[in-house]
Amino acid sequence: MRSGGRLTGLAVAGLAVFLAVAPVSQAGAAPAAVTFNLTIKPAAGPAGTTFAIGWTLRPNTGCKIITFSSALTSIPSSPGSPPPNTGSVSATAPGTAKAGTYAITGTCGETSAVTRFTVTSILPPTTTTTTTTTRVPPVTTTTPPVTTVPPVTTIPPGGNSSTTRPPVTVITTRPGFTTTPTISTDGTTTQTVTSTSDGTAPPPGTTPEIPVTDVPEPDGGLELDRKSVRPGDPLVAKGTGCEPNRTVLLTSEGDKVGESMSDGNGEFTAPVEFERVQPGRHTVFADCGVVLSGSVDQLVTSSTSGNSGTLVVLVFFVLAGAALIRVA
Repeated sequence: MRSGGRLTGLAVAGLAVFLAVAPVSQAGAAPAAVTFNLTIKPAAGPAGTTFAIGWTLRPNTGCKIITFSSALTSIPSSPGSPPPNTGSVSATAPGTAKAGTYAITGTCGETSAVTRFTVTSILPPTTTTTTTTTRVPPVTTTTPPVTTVPPVTTIPPGGNSSTTRPPVTVITTRPGFTTTPTISTDGTTTQTVTSTSDGTAPPPGTTPEIPVTDVPEPDGGLELDRKSVRPGDPLVAKGTGCEPNRTVLLTSEGDKVGESMSDGNGEFTAPVEFERVQPGRHTVFADCGVVLSGSVDQLVTSSTSGNSGTLVVLVFFVLAGAALIRVA
């Protein structure tokens, strides 16, 4: 009886030990815990922002692919199979996404993790700019008529001005004669004996000495020491404003009437000699780099005594002949 009781006690003790050890064995054989985390960069941004989702998976217990899902946008799955323990994929928030926070869920087998992206604002709508081209009418410029200035007439040495000078008529009364000196357009003076004091025309060939009335001339820069000359009278010309040390040529009506040399100040003095005796006004030109001009009157004196004597002798013979005829 005692032996049977001992056996029963040993059996009970063994069962108790087994029951105590069995849970420990089962606990040691349980699989290790899986760690699956998600990260996102950036975590927020306006619509149209691109973000990256990263993961950490330890250990990989047979997951062949990591998939992602979100109400924000479609997100690509992890590359490779099985996926690497760490990695990332990229996605872009649509430009039309509304502002708000969107959950992004990653699933690897029976394990899942969640991250979030916040849309801060909506992209501004695209503004279409319409360019309007306005045609500006061409500007019409009216050109005023061109006023042509008459050319300036330059008096060449020895030439005459092309400017028409109005004829000037001066009546000079001398004993026995009425004379009319007329200044023509070329500057010369013509003297005409109109009639005698008794109203009859003067005898042919009668040319009395007639003084010429002075007609003011514009200052041409050439100064003559006489206003009028008779044949043989000396005449001296003086000029200023010439080119220094230049030969000065004096001409009148194309004829050379003098020559000189200007000094260092552009001044000169030269005698004037007319080759021809021609009554009237004559213009003298001095070419010395510039053209100077001055005028002088030539006077011619003719004696009427010879004609008067001849007329007296003729009258004497006529009277004598008449007396002889009466006597006869």
